[in-house]
Amino acid sequence: MKQWTYALAGAAMALAAAMPVTPAAALTQQQIDACVNRSHNFSLDQQISGCTASIQSGRWSGKDLAWAYANRCIAYKDQKQYGRAMTDCDQAVKLDPRNDHAFNTRGVIYHLTGKYDQAIEEYSRAIRLNPNFLDPHHNRGMSYAAKGDYDTAIADYNAALKINPRDALALYERGIAKQKNGDQAGGQADIDAARQIDPKMGD
Repeated sequence: MKQWTYALAGAAMALAAAMPVTPAAALTQQQIDACVNRSHNFSLDQQISGCTASIQSGRWSGKDLAWAYANRCIAYKDQKQYGRAMTDCDQAVKLDPRNDHAFNTRGVIYHLTGKYDQAIEEYSRAIRLNPNFLDPHHNRGMSYAAKGDYDTAIADYNAALKINPRDALALYERGIAKQKNGDQAGGQADIDAARQIDPKMGD
C-alpha cells in the first residue's frame, strides 16, 4: 500500500495557533489547535469542527483565513470526502493564490480520484510557488508513474531526494519506478534504502 505525506499549511497556521484568544471571541484555542492538528492529536471530525469554528468566528478574513480552509480540506480528503475537500482547497487558493500547500492537496485529491494530468498540474503549481517544498516533488513523481512515465517520475523523485536525501517515500517509489523501467538491481537498492529509514515503507 502506498504511503503519502501531506504537509500542513505552514506559517499561516502557526501564526493562527499562536494568536491569543480574547474572552469576547467565541473561538477557543483548543478549536484552533484542532484545526491546525500539527501533532495529529485530534480526530478528523474534531479537526473539521475546529476549522469550521475558525472560519465562522470572523477573526480572520481574506488571505489570513486561507489556513483554515486548507486544513479543513486536508481533513475532508483524509475522510475521502473529496468533493468537500476540493471545495475548501479551491476557497483557500481563492483567498491566497500563493498557498502552495492547498495546490499540493488539490493534486493529491486529483491523484486519488484517478485524474493524474490534473494532479500533475496542481503539483507543478505548488513547485513553482515553492521549489523547496518536498511533497509535491515526490507526489508528482507518483502521478507520472501512475501514467507509466517512469523516466519523468524518477526525475521528480531525484528532485525530492535533493531536498531531503532521507525521504523514504521518494526512495521507495523511485525504486519501484526503476524496476518497472527495467533496472531491477537499482530499484531494489532504493527499496532497501527506503526500508532502512522506514521499516514499514511499502506495507
